[in-house]
Order: sequence, then C-alpha cells, then structure tokens
Amino acid sequence: MTDEPARALRYLSGSTVRPTILERLVDGTAQPAELVSVANVSRTTVHRTLSELVKRDWVRRVDGGYEATAIGELALQTYERAHNRLQTLERLEPFCAHAEDTAAELDLEWLCGARLATPTETNPQYPLEWYGDRLAALEPAGKRTRLRVTTPVLTRQLLAVHEPIADAGTPTEFVVDEAALRAVARQSLDQLRASLEDDAFELYVASESPSLGITLGEEWTLLRAYDNSRLVAVIGSTNGRLREWAANRYSRLRDDTRQVTDETLGSLP
Repeated sequence: MTDEPARALRYLSGSTVRPTILERLVDGTAQPAELVSVANVSRTTVHRTLSELVKRDWVRRVDGGYEATAIGELALQTYERAHNRLQTLERLEPFCAHAEDTAAELDLEWLCGARLATPTETNPQYPLEWYGDRLAALEPAGKRTRLRVTTPVLTRQLLAVHEPIADAGTPTEFVVDEAALRAVARQSLDQLRASLEDDAFELYVASESPSLGITLGEEWTLLRAYDNSRLVAVIGSTNGRLREWAANRYSRLRDDTRQVTDETLGSLP
C-alpha cells in the first residue's frame, strides 16, 4: 500500500466521527445540523471534520449542505473493506492461529460471513458437535450430496460423526496421510474396518500431508483446524471463492493417492 492510501485509512480509522459523517453524505446531501445529530458530536467537531473532508476532495459543498464526491465514496468503501477484514481476522483468530501456513492462502473477504465454532469451558467437544450438526444439514432434501473430506488427524470421533451420513447412502471420500492412517489403525482398527465395509465410504492415503481439515458439500465448505490431535476450531461458509480454493486443494491431494482397503490395513507396520 502506498503512503497516501495508508494515510487515508489511518485518517478514517482515527475517529468514528469521520466515517460516520462520510457514510451519511454518501447517502445524500445533508446540513451540518443534521450531521451533529447523526455523529452525536458538537457542531464545532462537525465543521472541523467537514473542512478536513473537503480538503481531501472527499466532500464538497452544494446547495442544501454537503455531499460526498466519487472519490469520497471510494475512500469509504476502501475503509469499510479494510475494517471488515480486520474484524474478520480478529473474530476467526482461533482458527487462523492453528491453520499454520494455510491461513495465508485464504482471502479474508472469503471468510467475512463464515461461522465459527470453538471449544467452550463447559463443552470442549463443541467444535466436533457443531461439525456433526452442519454435516447433517449439508444434504439438500431429495438430493444426495457427495462429501469430500481431507484431514490431518483421523480419529474415532470423526469417523463416528461421519458414520450415519455414510450409512444413509451419502458418498463420502476421506483423504489422509500415512501417519494419520497408522494412528487411527492403532487406536480404532475395528471401527476403521467397519467404516470401510460401508459401500458409501472410501478412504485414500495421500503422499502429501493435509495441513487443514476440509469438507466439501453441495454448497457449504467446512474447514477444521487442529492443535496436534485436538480439534480447536471449525468454520463453515457458502462463499464461492472459498469453495473454489478448497476444491482445488482437495483435488491436488486426491490426485496423488492410493485407496485403503482391508488388505491395506493388514499390511500396516
């Protein structure tokens, strides 16, 4: 960002009065007396702010008061986008902090409307429960959705959440790495074998390790972040750009895999 846009953002961020007045003038012409009420400040503050905005060519004086210029409207839009991105980053910090380098690939605008689930003091399993509820709602009525899942950690709890979905006939693909497969085979071999016996469930081992949990439904994209083997955050969104990113990432992992069978499990060291 060049110095001038940075200064402009700092200027608008320096006081809630400035964007409030500019936003009102983007909506239409207003007199200073009305702006006093809108911004809930003194008349002196309003006149000083108007003078600053006029000097920046964001506002001009017209018959009937003041109005925003096209440049002023663009300045407000830029400020609002930056403000929304920062708010999104702060709100989704529990996810971003554990998403490692993957978070850097995500545009915060894709996540502005995303829902977040994190552990609570009374329910440390809330992210998994919320994920399960979201899974149950992924399949539109009368339509069978194909679920595509990648995960750096495969646990019996995650298998259990997906079990009724696959039992209902929803085709489900899981992509894990070798380490995750060995870990779940050591801890829950019988449950893993039971999952593989379900015709709707397929498990693949990728040569590349998934750094993030991804679940792709018909419209929703669910992302899961882990702290070692503990699920610490889940976000869900219907944003098309996020879905495109997640689908491409899934495809890249899925293209270099081998399918896991009961014979595969028998040959694990």
